[in-house]
Amino acid sequence: MPDPRTIVAELTELLTWRLPPASWPRVATALDNLVRTLPDGPVEPALDDLTYLGPERLRVRLGDDPSVPPPEEVRERINRLIRDLEPDIDRAAD
Repeated sequence: MPDPRTIVAELTELLTWRLPPASWPRVATALDNLVRTLPDGPVEPALDDLTYLGPERLRVRLGDDPSVPPPEEVRERINRLIRDLEPDIDRAAD
């Protein structure tokens, strides 16, 4: 697993994203993939998928729904992931 601080930094950044409402379900799916890979798989592809869905890659067209912050469910999942990784950060610091 890469440095848990890197994963937490990516997740913390995700909390600041503003995306059209239709984009958030894809982010939720990418989070599911990340959770599945965290225990023993390479997480880089899952992190890359999340980055690919980010606002800097998003094409907004005239008439699109306005961008919104993460819905409550997505925010809660991100925060839970961050809390779950905190012990790994503490162990990495030792």
